[in-house]
Amino acid sequence: MDYSPSAKELSHFPFLKKSQDHIKKSFPPLDQLLKEERGVFLTGLAVRRINQALASKKTISAHFQHRDDEEIASYVLARIIVSCIQDKQLYDRLARYEAERAYYFLNAETGSESEKGWNEHAILDEDQNSRIARYLAGEFGLDLSKDRMPLADYVEIVSVLHEDRFKLVNRRVRAGQVMIRKDELLELLRERIRVMLRRDLPYHVPKAICQQLAPVAETIKKEYQQHMLEQFGTIDESAFPPCMQALISALTSGVNLTHAGRFSLTTFVHTIGMDVPAIAELYARSPDFDPEKTMYQVEHITGRGGSGTEYTAPACAAMLTTGLCVHKDALCEKVNHPLSYYRARKRDLVKAGKAGKNAPSATSAPPSGPAKTPSGEAGPVKPRADKTGPEKAGSKGPQEPGS
Repeated sequence: MDYSPSAKELSHFPFLKKSQDHIKKSFPPLDQLLKEERGVFLTGLAVRRINQALASKKTISAHFQHRDDEEIASYVLARIIVSCIQDKQLYDRLARYEAERAYYFLNAETGSESEKGWNEHAILDEDQNSRIARYLAGEFGLDLSKDRMPLADYVEIVSVLHEDRFKLVNRRVRAGQVMIRKDELLELLRERIRVMLRRDLPYHVPKAICQQLAPVAETIKKEYQQHMLEQFGTIDESAFPPCMQALISALTSGVNLTHAGRFSLTTFVHTIGMDVPAIAELYARSPDFDPEKTMYQVEHITGRGGSGTEYTAPACAAMLTTGLCVHKDALCEKVNHPLSYYRARKRDLVKAGKAGKNAPSATSAPPSGPAKTPSGEAGPVKPRADKTGPEKAGSKGPQEPGS
């Protein structure tokens, strides 16, 4: 007997193709919907969804207080809104949040002693997988009955998982297939969902729709700005990851950085709050330093130039590929992004009462070595007040500063 997910099941997994089909006839065209009262209501649900994705502590409930088609529509609208904002960090967080929700719903489907299940019609197979779980996995190219996965798929899925058990060196590989334990399948499905949902962002949203959503988008940007300021606070170079300390040390020594090195350093210090003049000053000791050209190129990378595109600080995988991942320490093994290292290290320094003692000023000289701090006596740099988020999408490659 063919299985077709119910409306309730579709609402819990709104990214399924059938979920999108389910609401096609429920709502008018988007430009018209946004002018209606229910459009305002759905926008509110979408904003709540985005705010949950940005929150450090997330609240996920499997029992909805609104209609199934409204839940699906809020998912679509949330993705449209972040596409209008054009911030890669928002894309990443929303995709991760939706994947986490799906994972929670799969585990909470039949309930537990402490919580009632959300799907009273769930039927489990001998492996304790429900019909919607098998259907969902199939749409994302996974078979929950199999104990193996193609190597290329596995590597992509586990790229952000840091547990030793997921490292390829600790897995059995046979004929291009990675062996998988049954109790790991839903975890890998969660990560597969995250990868695929992130790959689809941003949507190509008509300019007129983005203009209609502009007030909502601006509110989200301001809230995200505040979130980032609370997260990073004042700049503290003693919390910099080894890769960034090495780049600053090279600059101080009069070494010309590679294109990748200059881009990585610029995007990193920009994200944590250093303003354009201070970033340009980092390159003052570069042998080929050109003040005017450096300022222009830094403004280009940080989104203050003509394009308005704010580029992304590269993740650890990209740093490794370009040969910039150096002097790794124990904390490096636990994170996948220099910003994650900085955030964690700064939190540890705050707990130890050492944060801010070696913070660079906006006008201080770069450090003379990886473990040293700037020589300036001014106070720590305050994060930029105009910051709207660390990463924005852009297709054109950046120019390197200082050359």
